[in-house]
Amino acid sequence: MWDFTDTKKFVLVHHFMIPKIYTWGEGEPRKREEIRKNASIDFPVKLPKCQWYAFCMRIKRSRFDRPLDIENVPKLIIDAFSKGIVDRDESLHANLVLYSDDDLEHARAFQVEADFSSDGTNSTEVWIYGKR
Repeated sequence: MWDFTDTKKFVLVHHFMIPKIYTWGEGEPRKREEIRKNASIDFPVKLPKCQWYAFCMRIKRSRFDRPLDIENVPKLIIDAFSKGIVDRDESLHANLVLYSDDDLEHARAFQVEADFSSDGTNSTEVWIYGKR
């Protein structure tokens, strides 16, 4: 397992919150655009040079919502920063492109953890790390 907090090997590219949980499936372009809208807040103007990227996600889910398959969450987030998908979605947030394609060459890792929220709300917290 990689230690993304090891600043000799990785750099924190961006950290953001999504006040919802989006899962892969129907409505993907709209969901990806909502992810980008949330990620655009304080997104770095100048990106660090990175060999590839890793995503860490922390999901908080209300106990009162339908069951959640957490493996369906990373796909939309990772896809949201791919040039091909940003172009296909005709996104208003083209400045958020991190890589040309979301393949192994560019996106090599993701970690997801989930728990129930104490206040009954849903959220997704995302950290994007780059390999130096």
